[in-house]
Amino acid sequence: MREERIDPLVGAVLPALGRPASASDEALRDLMGLLALPALWVGRDAATVLQLTTEAVNSIVSTAVCLVRAPLAPGAVPATLLYVGGVRVEAEASWSLFMQACMKMEEGAEDPVGVGSPLGTLRVVRLYLGPAGRFGSLWFGSSRADFPSLHQGAFMRAAATLAGTGLHAARLDQERERAARAKDEFLAMLGHELRNPLAPISTALHLIKLRNDGLEREHQIIERQVGHLSKLVDDLLDITRITRGKVELIRKPIAVDALLTEAIEGVSPLLEERQQLLRTHCAVPPDIQLMGDPGRLRQVLVNLLSNAAKYTPPHGEVGIRAETMVNGDVLIEVYDNGAGIDGELLPRIFELFEQGSTTLDRAKGGLGIGLAIVKQLVDLHGGRVEARSDGVGQGARFLVMLPAVARAVDSAAAAQPVELLRQEDRQRRILVVDDNRDAAETLGMALRYSGYEVVTTTLPQEVMSLVQGQVFDVAVLDIGMPVIDGYELASQIRADMVEGAPRLIALTGYGQSSDRDKALASGFDEHMVKPIDLDLLLKTLENLTRRQSNLESL
Repeated sequence: MREERIDPLVGAVLPALGRPASASDEALRDLMGLLALPALWVGRDAATVLQLTTEAVNSIVSTAVCLVRAPLAPGAVPATLLYVGGVRVEAEASWSLFMQACMKMEEGAEDPVGVGSPLGTLRVVRLYLGPAGRFGSLWFGSSRADFPSLHQGAFMRAAATLAGTGLHAARLDQERERAARAKDEFLAMLGHELRNPLAPISTALHLIKLRNDGLEREHQIIERQVGHLSKLVDDLLDITRITRGKVELIRKPIAVDALLTEAIEGVSPLLEERQQLLRTHCAVPPDIQLMGDPGRLRQVLVNLLSNAAKYTPPHGEVGIRAETMVNGDVLIEVYDNGAGIDGELLPRIFELFEQGSTTLDRAKGGLGIGLAIVKQLVDLHGGRVEARSDGVGQGARFLVMLPAVARAVDSAAAAQPVELLRQEDRQRRILVVDDNRDAAETLGMALRYSGYEVVTTTLPQEVMSLVQGQVFDVAVLDIGMPVIDGYELASQIRADMVEGAPRLIALTGYGQSSDRDKALASGFDEHMVKPIDLDLLLKTLENLTRRQSNLESL
C-alpha cells in the first residue's frame, strides 16, 4: 500500500466536510498535487522536468518501472532513462529486451500490454509527450492485476500532458538562451570588425591634418563623423559586454571634482558647437571620494551630458552639480532646459533601444542604448540612477547616487622627481604588422611623418625573420591576424630573442582589462585599442624608446 501524502489545502478541507476521504476525494487530492507540479519546472531543464514528473507519478501510482525516451535539448538525440522502484538505473543488458518491447507499443493509458522483464511480467502503458509523441514517450509498468485503474490512467495521462508542456517550455527557454548568446556574440564581433576600417580612416585623417592642405573645414567634418561612428561602436561593444556579464571594473578612489572636470572635457566640443551654457557646481568635500572605476564613471557622466546637450536647443542651458547626501552617498545631477521627457516614456527611459518617439530623420542619432549603459554601470557600482521631468518641453534631470568613502587627503604630497633619460641621435625604427594593408600603410605614413623610420608588413609569418635580421626599437602588432595572431607572435619574439628584442605594442579591437592582461602576459609592453589615438601612440612610443635608450646606455 502506497504512502499517503495529503495536500495541505485538501487535508484542511476534508475534515471540515465532516466525513472520511472517499475515492473521489483522493483523486482530487492527487490532481491538486499534480497541478502544483509545473510551478517546480520554472527555469528547469528538460531532464529535471522529466525527473519531477516520474517522481510524482511513482509517489501516487506506485509503479514498478518507469521508462522515458525523449530529446533533452532541441535537435538532440533522444535520451533513454530507466527508473525501477523510483530509482534511476543504468540501461543494463538485462533490461534491453524489455525496453525494445516497450518501443513497439501503441500509445494508450487504458490499454496495458504484458511485457516480460527482470521483475517478471509487467502490465505496461505508453503515453506520448506532446502531440503524437513530438517530445518523446513515457512508459509505466506495474505487476498489479488491476493496473491501471480508471483513476490511475487519468492521472498518468494528465501527468504526461503536463510534462509535454513542461518540455516544450524548457526547449523554448534553451532556444531563447541560445539565440541571445548568438546575438550577443554577433554584436561583439560586429563591433570588433567595425573598428578595423575605422583605424586606417582615423589615422589617414590625422595624417591629412598634419600636411595642412587648407581643407580645415572638411577635416573637421570627417573627424566629427569618425568620432561619432567610434562612439556608436563603443556603445555597441559595451552593451554586449554588459548583457553577457563581462564588464570588469577597476576600482580606485576618485575625487568627485576631478571626475566632473574630466566628464566636462569630454563633452566640451559638443557644447561649444551648440553654443550652450554649462553650469557647474561641486559641493563635495575633498575627503569624500567615490570608490569605483574612473573610466566607467566618466563614461556615465559623459553619456548623460551628451544626451542633455543633444536634447537641448542651441543657446540652451546644461548643468552638472554634485553634493553629499544625508546618508553619506554622493549625488551627481545632470540637468537641462531642453526637450524634456514624456510621462509615458519616463518609466522606460533606461530600457535598451528606447528613444521615445523616433522620426524618419533620426535627428538626435544614436542607437538608443546610452541610458541603458548608464543604468547598468551605475548598478555595477552599487548606486542608482533616476530620471525626472515635468513633461515635454520642460527639460530633464538625471540623478546619479553613488556610495562614497571618507579618505584622508595628503596636502603635503611631494612632487615625484622626473629623471631625464639620454636619447641617442639615431632615428628610431618601428615595425608595423597588420593584415589590413590600409591600416598598416596609413599608420606607417603617420609614424614616418612624425620622424620615425618605419617598416610595414601584412604577413605575420615573416615577422620573426624581420626582427631577427634588422634592429627595431618597437613593433606594433595587430592581435587579430590569420595564420599567427599577435599573442603568438609576441610570445615567439620574447622566447627567441633574449637580447635585442623590440618593445611590443598590441593593437586590437578588444579593450577589456582581461584583454590587456592577456596582452601583457604574452609579452607585450603596451596594449592599445582601435581606432588608435595617434597622439597617445606617439607618447607611448616616446616613452618606450626612451626606456630602451636608457637600458642601452647601462
